[in-house]
Amino acid sequence: MSGFNRFIALLFFSATVSFSVWAMVYDNQFFPLYARTYSRTYLKPSNIIPDLFLMTANDAALNNDESSGIPEIFGKYDQNKLANAIVELGRPNPLQAEFPQLIGFNILWNMKSKLEAQGFALEYNQQVTDHFSFGFNFFAMHVFSRINFELAEPQILSITPEQMLALDQLRREMQQSIGLEAPKFSRGGFSDIDLYFRFGGLWEYTYKFRRIDAGLRIGTMIPTGLTRQVNNPASVPFGGNGHWGVYGALDLEFELKEDWKVGFYGRFSKRFAKKKLDRLTLAGEQPLFGALLAPANIDPGINIVAAPYIRVEDIRDGLGIQANYTYVNHFDDLVTDARPGLQIPPTELAPLNSVTDWSSEYLTLNLFYDFARVRVDKTFAPIVSLMWDIPIQFFGTERVSKTNRISLGIIYSY
Repeated sequence: MSGFNRFIALLFFSATVSFSVWAMVYDNQFFPLYARTYSRTYLKPSNIIPDLFLMTANDAALNNDESSGIPEIFGKYDQNKLANAIVELGRPNPLQAEFPQLIGFNILWNMKSKLEAQGFALEYNQQVTDHFSFGFNFFAMHVFSRINFELAEPQILSITPEQMLALDQLRREMQQSIGLEAPKFSRGGFSDIDLYFRFGGLWEYTYKFRRIDAGLRIGTMIPTGLTRQVNNPASVPFGGNGHWGVYGALDLEFELKEDWKVGFYGRFSKRFAKKKLDRLTLAGEQPLFGALLAPANIDPGINIVAAPYIRVEDIRDGLGIQANYTYVNHFDDLVTDARPGLQIPPTELAPLNSVTDWSSEYLTLNLFYDFARVRVDKTFAPIVSLMWDIPIQFFGTERVSKTNRISLGIIYSY
């Protein structure tokens, strides 16, 4: 059996027996924080990839047919349900004094939103032997987000413009009474750190391909990233929201003919359960505005990623293009009440758990220039790359922010 055949057999065995672990920040439903794909060579198998990026989003995809404000991926905001949750805390119904006629009705608010981010990312991969390498990646960024409220159906409630203003003021007071800040978030920080080992190899002129590059990656996610602030509904996590994770990833690249390549990148991942302080729902209120702040056991669902791509190099004097399709599916989290003893008031967590699964789709367009194709002195000949991650809805997008990312970076191989 040839070296390549033995590797494929080992890869298949690993994928079927132990392919039950996780990677990078693919489990974030707000940002397309995806790793770059790149082509290795025998002469320069290691690389450093710094990137500058900008991201922006104004809305989210509830499903393939419906858009919404970004916070509404967790459900609609019903002021009456929040009032009922405050009653469950043992307090008077806040609607009783000014709006007793609205008790029992759906008081729905639309949550318009804005999300912007700017940052710097770094990937590093070091080849140790022909079949073993290790690496890491992380990023730092600043995020601004806000939520603006707009009464959804004022005509159904039969209230005057003055009453609408009073109802809005009461909404703010209700949120403040359960410890929530104004829904505006501006913060800078670091991401989780993805640390991995890769086992693989390069084979030339094998099975009628010019080159085959295949590898299996196993690694861990170190939760150094900024987590969501439980008292600020506009805040977003920079990574896996404080959970450790493990992953396995499979990468394949085939050079069909000179400068024409196709590839595939796949992941199967899991974040570990953790007990932490979080907002829990009592009466079906919107989860970001959960009335009870209490310890909770949070067990994140598994993540599956599939990302095929096509790459054409040296179209003209070092210029090339690449197109990636990335599909991410995140299965349901499980949130349970972790308060010791008799749990009063009792929580109602089924509505919260029902909005924790999501799926996203992205098309990534990459225009790059390889200086090694035109420079005589190739001592320092990086690839300069301009990428655009575009949210699309083709197979089944659900409950994700429609965030665009533009990044400019270089790939320096050595």
